[in-house]
Amino acid sequence: MLGRIAGALGFSLLMATAPVHAEDKKPVDPRIMKIADELRMAVSRCWLPPAAPKSPPLRVAVKLQLAKDGSIIGQPQVTTPKKSNAYDLLAKSTVQALVRCAPYKVVAENPDLYEDLKEINMNFVSPDN
Repeated sequence: MLGRIAGALGFSLLMATAPVHAEDKKPVDPRIMKIADELRMAVSRCWLPPAAPKSPPLRVAVKLQLAKDGSIIGQPQVTTPKKSNAYDLLAKSTVQALVRCAPYKVVAENPDLYEDLKEINMNFVSPDN
């Protein structure tokens, strides 16, 4: 699962991962790291973060499932629900960015890695105020 890779992308977009556990001995394929970077860059080009009043940074975690052709299966799911107007705006902009950028051709171009790419977890962080 791409959730094993952690990395930051400038401009307040992070692609986060589930922690790697001690029993997780399988090394991460370097191609997955490259694909993670490509996905981060694609989404960053599509993300239009909302203008928000000064506030502490907000983080929205989103999970999405991808088909073998790189299209999104269903809707991306916000996995860190909160109740505030600023949070709701950020969550909406993240889902819109993910949908706007689909299909993700890098998934279709790497069918042998599909099992690692079919479920993606991303974190979007509100821009610095």
